[in-house]
Amino acid sequence: MKIILFLKSKTFWLNSGLALAFFILLGLSANWILKGITSHADVAVVPDLSGMTFEEAQAVLEEDAFLAEVMDSSLYFAKMKPGTVVDQYPMPGATAKAGRMVQLTINRRRAGKVALPLLVERTLQRAELDLTSRGLRVGRITYVPDLAEGLVLQVSAGGVVLAEGSQVRKGTSVDLVVGKRSGPPTHAVPNLLGMRLGEAKAILQLSGLRMEWVEGDTTNTSLVVIDQLPSDSKGSFVTHKDGVVRVWLGEGYLLQSNDEE
Repeated sequence: MKIILFLKSKTFWLNSGLALAFFILLGLSANWILKGITSHADVAVVPDLSGMTFEEAQAVLEEDAFLAEVMDSSLYFAKMKPGTVVDQYPMPGATAKAGRMVQLTINRRRAGKVALPLLVERTLQRAELDLTSRGLRVGRITYVPDLAEGLVLQVSAGGVVLAEGSQVRKGTSVDLVVGKRSGPPTHAVPNLLGMRLGEAKAILQLSGLRMEWVEGDTTNTSLVVIDQLPSDSKGSFVTHKDGVVRVWLGEGYLLQSNDEE
């Protein structure tokens, strides 16, 4: 009976109200403290920054209280505009707290240089593979009559002949001259051994052939042809019109006589 009277008393209801208010206040305080610690109230979606310059990306991020940081700018992508964002972390669409640093990968403004691999006398297929693996592009392929069927004879870019080891920017189009046989041979290769460069070149032009210098100082007029490829065919047809004859220059080549002593 006393318990029932106590439950109906003002003291009970007053104490109950105070206790309820205390627990409500405690819950609100805990939630407020938790938000202050974890910053759950300041979460935003990370925007897509692809294709923007660093300055543009920074301005967009600041609108959502994010910070911008360049993580990498050493990579070059030929299909992307130089100086723009090509990757980011966190990824677009992710949620992050205000003040979070968004790391950006910026496309390099200019492609780096690579050393040109050995391509001359390689097959066309091998040359194409070596070029693309180094970030270079295969440009114009020109076929010329030559005994070296399917082999690269000359390499150039922008009209400039290149040699192995030449420094070329990634993305550069590299032009190739490739040998190709076309029907039966129609031209003989003359003997150039012992001739000076100018004389040998003139003889080849008269023979309907072209010269390719391989080794030796072309400015030294005392040097003569010490080797050639193809060699003297002694009147037999072994190549075609505009076929290439490669020559090596050196000193002291002694013409051997066929006459018996």
